[in-house]
Amino acid sequence: MNFLIIGHSVVDKIFDKGIVSIKPGGIFYTVVSFLSQMQREDKLYLCSQLDDKNETIFKDVYDQIQKDFISKVDSIPQVELIIDNVGERKETYSQISQNLTLPKDNLNRFDGILINMISGYDISLSQLIELRKNFNGIIYFDVHTFSRGIDKNLKRIFRRIENFNKWAECIDILQANESE
Repeated sequence: MNFLIIGHSVVDKIFDKGIVSIKPGGIFYTVVSFLSQMQREDKLYLCSQLDDKNETIFKDVYDQIQKDFISKVDSIPQVELIIDNVGERKETYSQISQNLTLPKDNLNRFDGILINMISGYDISLSQLIELRKNFNGIIYFDVHTFSRGIDKNLKRIFRRIENFNKWAECIDILQANESE
């Protein structure tokens, strides 16, 4: 089977009980999860972005997939994650990326497409509508950070998703947690 995953690769700077760590984040964990379930004959394609500065933290995992739709950018999104013992983690972005460039040709070669709105800006509604028009298979949509807006300090805060009904008309499976 052939699968396409769409979402931003992100650098996570994690603050947890006084310890700071830099980790690959964003769509990276979706790729890791997919790889753990795939059969030898399966192919996994990723539509994302990478920059030269952070490419090495993704390399070991991304070397196991098809990278036809990974584009180079000057800087990928970075997020500071503050882990508390109670409630949702606090997220502050220091870099927001533009929408990803989606493949347009021969989309039906994929058995399924998973979109994870890692940054909330991974794709636009018009891109999703176009994807749906040109793809007959199942589209799995993880709301993720799309459910969070950005305040003036680039902190992520929960919000109502504008035009959500139009987004939902284009997908087959929706994933969201209670807060999202």
